[in-house]
Amino acid sequence: MRKLLARHSPLLILAALSLAISMVSPDFRQLGNLQSVLMRTCVIAIMAIGQTLVIIAGGIDLSVGQVAALGGVVSARLAQPGFGWPVAAAIVAGTGAGAVCGLINGLLVARAKVPPFIATLGMMMAARGFVFLISEGQTVSGMPKAFNILGGSVRVWGLAGWWIPVLATAVLCLIFTTLLTLTPLGRRIFATGGNPVGARMSGIPVDRVRIIVFTLCGLTAGFAGCLLASRTGVGDPSSGQGRELDAIAACVIGGASLMGGEGTVIGAAAGALIMEVLVNICNLMDVKNYWQDVMVGTIVVALVSYDVWRRRRSGLLRE
Repeated sequence: MRKLLARHSPLLILAALSLAISMVSPDFRQLGNLQSVLMRTCVIAIMAIGQTLVIIAGGIDLSVGQVAALGGVVSARLAQPGFGWPVAAAIVAGTGAGAVCGLINGLLVARAKVPPFIATLGMMMAARGFVFLISEGQTVSGMPKAFNILGGSVRVWGLAGWWIPVLATAVLCLIFTTLLTLTPLGRRIFATGGNPVGARMSGIPVDRVRIIVFTLCGLTAGFAGCLLASRTGVGDPSSGQGRELDAIAACVIGGASLMGGEGTVIGAAAGALIMEVLVNICNLMDVKNYWQDVMVGTIVVALVSYDVWRRRRSGLLRE
């Protein structure tokens, strides 16, 4: 029972937090507010899904924010009348741009043996430069109305479109949860993060696993950027600033260990939702934005400290 509760603790925390906030602030449980919270959570949740794979495999990706901005700007630029790409093709291209960035990260880490922190930091700076080159330093606008469907900012079949990004996020959670729990690749990802030397000696292609997880992380970041551009109606070159930290925080709050070998996709999505719920209640209670950062930062430090203490107590971590 303890293991079951620990595995699903992010969902329990989310339920308890939502119940407490509903009792304190009746505005929180209004249908329109709940729909808004879910829709705003989708971007960080999708980025956190890919980041979780990298963290479980024992790495970290600092470039996801700028890769998301790159994906959004690429899709918005191609969907403009000047280029005339179909909306679906433009979104695929933006997602593919993110996957290429992730592939480069994976090759640098696995083949060139560059530490993940340095490799992804370099990619973050390179992606930021490409974003401003493509957008010429300006927000990209003028896309057709169909471009806004994915982000949920237009009505579909006479209904408010908020459910489209929520459904897309749920489908991605299901796909990546299945990948982690029911496939050989998922078991290899956990083994690579838990004990890379032992995994290599057991015949697991550790380098290939790392390339795959970084590529998937870039792919989800690119798609998240397309979704954000679709929601706001513009390709903003500065839209990815700081979002990599939000994605990492969501993973940690969701139970992923920064030391590798532990984490769940559902937990990461729940972590993103917990962060958005905290931001929402701060807005409803007119709490300054600075306190929102203080709360999230405190939670992340507390959870990482608890993870280190738990591992040291169980003998998994020694001085």
